[in-house]
Amino acid sequence: MTYDCVIVGGGPAGLSAAVYMGRFRRTTLLIDSGEGRWVYGQHNENYLGFPKGVSARRLRALGVAQAERFGVVPHQGRVEQIDLLPGQEGFTLATTSGQAIARTVIWAAGVRDRWPTFRGARRLVGKQLFWCIVCDGWRTLDREILLLGNIDAAAEDALQFLTYTSRVTLLVEPGKDELSPGARRKLQAGGIQVRTGEVRSVRLKGQEIERVLLTSGESLTADLIFSLYGSDPNTELLRHLPITLTERGMINVDPKYHTNLPRFYAAGDVTDHHSDQVASAVHGGAQAAQAANYALYPPRQQLST
Repeated sequence: MTYDCVIVGGGPAGLSAAVYMGRFRRTTLLIDSGEGRWVYGQHNENYLGFPKGVSARRLRALGVAQAERFGVVPHQGRVEQIDLLPGQEGFTLATTSGQAIARTVIWAAGVRDRWPTFRGARRLVGKQLFWCIVCDGWRTLDREILLLGNIDAAAEDALQFLTYTSRVTLLVEPGKDELSPGARRKLQAGGIQVRTGEVRSVRLKGQEIERVLLTSGESLTADLIFSLYGSDPNTELLRHLPITLTERGMINVDPKYHTNLPRFYAAGDVTDHHSDQVASAVHGGAQAAQAANYALYPPRQQLST
């Protein structure tokens, strides 16, 4: 089937774009793998309009219902391949349930977080294990936190956590320590302890962390853990297309979320505009949808052609 727009990714960016495209009266397919950040179950307290916060899953469910109200077709599945149509007038997408043809595409497929590899780590996400100081720094107020990271970006986050608490430890993995001397000096000056080790397991007492056990046999105390290992963008399927990516593999977009490839747009954490915030993703999805919608107008509805 041919759609005016196929949106890849069902997080805040993709759903925002879907709502707009539906309201623009464009036939829209929303493809979501069901494995985005929204599945972690974290409670979002930054997004405007929810005084007591809202869970990522609840926000997504509301977004899906809103998009469906305007005729968007949601589909859980994966895109396995994407190719240009002859003449670059659209795209073919091979999915786990068949082929779709898109006159425009909005890529909002997000990123894959690099979580620690100890057993049971994913079950702690959104409860005892987090990844974003902007999202969850507030919850560390006057608490003891353990940060997992190996590079200067992690050290910078550690320094910024001092806004909330003075009890900060940075755990660097053996053989992966890339902290610069300057970063170490600032960490020491800030009273942040740098330890070397790898987490083997986390022992809970109820919903609280009792001990963090290391592979060396040592143990540490912490109220909360933050993984600062970073993430990887979901752009592998785009590498054969003439789309400009950053060195990290993020999609380059202009201020209106166009890529360099006509009729292909991107939004959310997968772009070089990313900031890992729901508000930013919603904005990006809205901008990308407006750009895609404009491209779909025939010449009789445009003055610039």
